[in-house]
Parts: sequence; C-alpha cells; structure tokens
Amino acid sequence: MTDRTILLHTASGAHPLEIALADGFWSRLRGLMLVPPLAPNAGLLLTRCASVHCAFMRQAIDVVYLDADGVVLACVPRLRPWRASAHRGARHTLELAAGAIDRLGIRTGDRLAHPGLARRNAPRLRAHAQSGIAMVEFIVAGPMLTLIGLGILQYAMIFFAKNQVNHATFMAARAGTMDHANLATIKAEYLKALVPMYGGGTSPDEIAASLAKATNDINANNVARIRMLNPTAESFEDWKEPKLAVKYNTGGKRVIPNANLSSKDQQIKPNSGQTIYDANLLKLRILHGYLPKIPVASTVFVAYLKAMDPGNDPEYTALVQAGRIPLTINVTMHMQSDAIEQTPESAPGAGNNGTPTNPGDPPVSQNPPPTCTGIGCMPHDPVDPGTPCTGNDCPVCSGG
Repeated sequence: MTDRTILLHTASGAHPLEIALADGFWSRLRGLMLVPPLAPNAGLLLTRCASVHCAFMRQAIDVVYLDADGVVLACVPRLRPWRASAHRGARHTLELAAGAIDRLGIRTGDRLAHPGLARRNAPRLRAHAQSGIAMVEFIVAGPMLTLIGLGILQYAMIFFAKNQVNHATFMAARAGTMDHANLATIKAEYLKALVPMYGGGTSPDEIAASLAKATNDINANNVARIRMLNPTAESFEDWKEPKLAVKYNTGGKRVIPNANLSSKDQQIKPNSGQTIYDANLLKLRILHGYLPKIPVASTVFVAYLKAMDPGNDPEYTALVQAGRIPLTINVTMHMQSDAIEQTPESAPGAGNNGTPTNPGDPPVSQNPPPTCTGIGCMPHDPVDPGTPCTGNDCPVCSGG
C-alpha cells in the first residue's frame, strides 16, 4: 500500500487526504488490523469491497461506501472494533479516522477523485466476484478468533485444574503427616480432594460418582505419580527407633520418632545429612496428567508440549504422549506422627554427591549489641532502683 494525496469533493470544498490503496487480496485482508490509529487527514481505500470488519483493530473508524465512480453512497460514522458493516450496491469502501465524516461534512453524493477507481471499467463479472471480499476476509479471521477464544477457555480450565491439584496435594500431605506417612492414605486423600475436578456434586450419590471417575482415571490410566521425597531411606537408617517398630508391629519396617524431638540428638547424621527435625519433614511430589477437553485448543496445547519436551523425564514424556498436560506440585509439611517406612527413595548425604560436609558453626560476632534507641525501648527505671544504670543495656530513659 502506498499513500498519495487525493481530493475529496464535498459541499464544504475540496479536502486533500493521504489515501493508501488496498487493491489486492492481502492488502485488503490486513486492512487496518493491528496498526496505529489513522491520522486526521489519512485514509485507506479498499477497492471492489462492499463490506468491512474491525476485527483486531485498536480504534474506531469512519466508513464511507462509494460507487464505481467514487460517489458517496452511504456513511457509517465511528464503527467500533470487533464490529462489521456492509452496504448493498457499493463497489468501494473508504476507511477514515473516527470523526472525519462530521469534520469534513461528508454526505451522500460527494465524490472521491482517486485514480485507483479507474478499474471500475474492469469486466462486470470480475467486479461482482470480488465485491464481497471483506466478508471473505472476515470469514478468514473468524477461525482465528475462534481459536483464540478456545485457547483462552482451555487455559482457564488448566488454571482451575492446577489449583485443584495444588489443594489435593496439600490435603494428601496433611493426611500423610497424621497417618505415619502411609502412602495408601496419601493416595486415598488425594483422590477425595480431586472430586470437584471430576464433576463434584451436591448429594452423596453425585459425590460418590465423581470419586469413582477420579479413581478410575488415576488407577486405569496411571496419570498421577506420587513420590515421597522425604523421609529417605537414609533418614530411616540414621533415625530409626527399634522400640517404635515393636510398638507398631511393623514387621521389620523402620520407624522415625516424632515425639520429644527437642530432647533427642540434634547432630547431622552422615548417611542422610539430616537432623531429627529434617527427618520429620514429609515431602511429596505429585505429577498429575490433566486431560484437556476443549476442541482444537487441546490439540494445539498437547502438540506444543510434545514439540518442547526435552525427553529427560520418562514419566513426563509418557503423560505428554498420552495427550495429557503434566502438572507438577511439590509440598513439604512437618510430621505429626511417627513415620513408618514405606518404599523410601534414596538420597544419601548432605548433598555433595553423597559426601556430607559439615559447614560448621556460623562466625561469632565480637561487636557489642547496639544501644536501644528504637520504638520498642521502654522508658522504665533501672533494674536496680537507686543505682545509676550504665552500659548498652540501660533503658532509654532512667526517670519514671
């Protein structure tokens, strides 16, 4: 499109306008989409076009419909974004800045003198074949708008699913802390908390049906991978309590005590690189495969994840290949019961590739504490009445 100065003849005189000509399919398709607002004396002439749309436009425009000779047939002031307009019998359309129709006094019967309108002598069949090109362009833009809308809807559903899985993971961890880090309890509570994502319900029967859907999806399709990252095998090795194993009759499974932690050994043990407090942290990681259900958008989302998958996590890759969107959630909570060994993962040492290193105590400062001068200082008398107070520990004021 190239701009040239053209005269628009109205009752108020001849007005020069900088008119760009959109005379081909692609120039008409682009039109004024995603471009800055028109200048007051600028416009866009779409030849062989009797209808326009304002999809993807940032501003309202004035629309002037012309016949084959450039004579004004109709005016549409201030056509807003995401609106469409058409005029039966028009051959060309002139798009102007909003307010131009009133400012220039454009009325029916005025004339635009543009050399691009000389194509009016083209064969009549060809002219009629392209007179509805703007509507064709709108049909092209329609699927784009639909795809964007579907994508937004799918993203909103993923956001809801992520929040629900976050909540379910928290509830599962809480149940685990109360029931000796039992994986069966953790999984059962996780399934219960997923009921809203699988339909929910307002009656016991509806809730039971939603729970059955969640259970079937998780168990049959293996789309929720629950990993207990802590306590580790080394945690049980370092902090096992044989008396508790006898008390709970664990059949040889080790038990980490949870009661009276402050009275127990606070050293960092070499196998796990943990203190007794560290060993009493329940850490879960859940990888849940959410099934997108919005047409078209789900295909786009999954295709993107497949293309971007680095392939370094077999479980993640398996979910993506199954058409699922992986959601990873981590949660850490303090145990409220004695942890009984399940099938713990191994994580030896305090890092450093299994070679624990004690960083030692933090450096001790030799500087005296600062004199109390803040708002928290209390203007009370010295601790020993009748004795002058000296030093940094004295109150701000010595008087009553």
